[in-house]
Amino acid sequence: MKKALKILGYLLLGVLLFVIGAVIFFTSKYDKASEVINEREKVFAETDVSFYRFEMESDSINEWMLLPVPKRIIPRAGNFAWPAQWEIVSDIPKSKDWVERLLEIDTDMGDSTASIRFLERKDLDPESYEFTIGPKGIEIHYSDEAGAYYAVVSLCHLKKQFPDTVESVQVLDQPDLSIRGFMLDISRDKVPQLHTLKNLVDKLSLLKYNHLQLYVEGFSFGYPSFKGLWEGKETPLTPEEIKALDSYCSERFIELVPNQNSLGHMQPWLETSEYAHLAECPDGYEIMPMQKVKTTLDVSNEESIALIEQMMDDMLPNFSSGKFNANLDEPFELGHCNNSDLAEEVGVGQLYLDFVVKVYELAQDRGKEFWMWGDIIGKHPELLDSLPSDITVLEWGYEAEHPFANNTERIKQAGFNFLVCPGTSSWMTLTGRTDNMLGNIENAVLNGMKNGARGMLLTDWGDLGHWQYLPISYPGIAYAGAISWNGNTSRNLSLERYLDNYIFEEKHRNLGEIVMDMGQSYHYEEFHMPNSSLNFWAYQFGISNPVLQESIYGAIEKKIPELIGDSLADILVQSRFQNRKRFEVEALHQHLDKIESDLNYFVDEKSLSGNSMGDGGESQTENQLRNGIQMVRLGAEMRKYSAEKEDWTSEERLAHLTTMKNRLNSIQEEHRRLWLIHNKEGGLDRSMKSFRKLDTELERLIKVENGSAFGKKMERLKEKVIGGAVNWFLEE
Repeated sequence: MKKALKILGYLLLGVLLFVIGAVIFFTSKYDKASEVINEREKVFAETDVSFYRFEMESDSINEWMLLPVPKRIIPRAGNFAWPAQWEIVSDIPKSKDWVERLLEIDTDMGDSTASIRFLERKDLDPESYEFTIGPKGIEIHYSDEAGAYYAVVSLCHLKKQFPDTVESVQVLDQPDLSIRGFMLDISRDKVPQLHTLKNLVDKLSLLKYNHLQLYVEGFSFGYPSFKGLWEGKETPLTPEEIKALDSYCSERFIELVPNQNSLGHMQPWLETSEYAHLAECPDGYEIMPMQKVKTTLDVSNEESIALIEQMMDDMLPNFSSGKFNANLDEPFELGHCNNSDLAEEVGVGQLYLDFVVKVYELAQDRGKEFWMWGDIIGKHPELLDSLPSDITVLEWGYEAEHPFANNTERIKQAGFNFLVCPGTSSWMTLTGRTDNMLGNIENAVLNGMKNGARGMLLTDWGDLGHWQYLPISYPGIAYAGAISWNGNTSRNLSLERYLDNYIFEEKHRNLGEIVMDMGQSYHYEEFHMPNSSLNFWAYQFGISNPVLQESIYGAIEKKIPELIGDSLADILVQSRFQNRKRFEVEALHQHLDKIESDLNYFVDEKSLSGNSMGDGGESQTENQLRNGIQMVRLGAEMRKYSAEKEDWTSEERLAHLTTMKNRLNSIQEEHRRLWLIHNKEGGLDRSMKSFRKLDTELERLIKVENGSAFGKKMERLKEKVIGGAVNWFLEE
């Protein structure tokens, strides 16, 4: 017995010495890493050289606020007064509905009447139109019904800008790109209600978009064959809602195209007991530092393609479109686990190609034109020679520096149809990245036109909870719609005025400028984080310390080439990660103060005019913008606390923690309220998980600061040990 107790004592002593040694080692790692950070901060740049800047050359190339800007505007003599009644002369049955909906009758005009004539012209290109506004009426020439509809859309803009009379004019117009599309992510927790989608379609229609996709992964679409997996857990778009939206889009010459990820991004399916066995990596794969995921199907398991086939059969019949976007992007785990031996034998590229062809054949059997993202063939250009020649490749990239020129030239030389796919730069940012958005879209569209792109598909993603509000994406939607129709106007647009008048519908207000300015908040951060903002990432890290944060940033920097390719990674690492400046937190708050002041003035003016849309004269748009601003403020406050808390007194830390806790409570309550107005309930609690985690952490830290001096010292020690341990782990 004594011998056993002696051995136990030695073991306990060994464990104690090990723990003490680990604490000493990790705190030492923390201190050394902290010294490196402090030394680096001494040589930080004084300017934001890592941030791309976009400059418009002028506000507009003409006095019209109409977007897209028509190709030719020829003034004529005289003026035209909008009538109370229209005399419609047309062989297009639907033209009466267009005129009544878009050129609304104004009873204040008395009993005046004017003619509007629709005349078909075979010599005009698809979707093109000409119209002449004369003193007595309007004459529209069109090649197809879409062209006639776009003529009425342009007249709708003019009537809103000039509600009484408009100068006589001749307009000749046609699009630069035949496909002008928008893709909305409805799968990262936020599934819009049908009225939200219809409102979006109306805005797209005014900008002459003709293509819409709703990105589906997981259970954001209500698959009838898989009700047991989502019913009572999710609130997807139903087949009936898709059919109703499809009809609504068709009336506005927008093609609603089915979209379903078919290889990667399958995590919701692989988390179910029914389909967990189809994961390429059953134990997960580390896609980012300390983040394991199961997202990719096992391509050699025949049940994988059977699952995709049944998903397609559930989804495709609800769409009238002849196209199908199978996605097939980012299969991060492919060839790393179950198929590692096969990948070693034939190559990861061949594994991918074989599965792509299987999905392609399913689409062909169902009479669908096949679309797919181009990221994997970008990494494996040798695949281009083996792909079916009638595939449409979607070349995507979301930074202003993305190599659209080189990549589209390569796809063009391979003989494939392709679309360029920039983004709104709204996701994982809270309030957007305005300059990057403009540069990214211009880069994509102009190089797409240069190399013969079939069209443009603007993407609006919702990674990590889809926290950004839809109005944050409106500037990108307006800009992409404008220049995909008329590329010559990319630096000459009245973008903010258009947003005010036709998107926010607040004439003589400045919501357009406010949203664009909100999207400049990321410029105050230390460097331009790709595809996101640092204030957004604060919510993912929580209350941490500089060593922990910098260790994770460093690991992300090393991971970037694997995620986005070497060519773009070289540009981003050199121009961004290696060109840092100090976090201008006070300047950021001043920037946000100015925006909030403008919002307050805007709301006060509306209240005085009696144009109130909600409590206190605020519309839901202003409320969304306000909460977005509060999210940025809290992210900045968290990062300031993490960086400076060691220099503060306990009272100062407590005051800062309490301020953050109160702000978080307000954000959560308002975010939930706004979500349920526009979106379905399913996914909301999952989206707010980081909010709840932060709430718990703030409560704990407030308790620590209200506690004993020993407890505070132990908290500091724990942070050092964790930070040092993470630094050691990620450097290994």
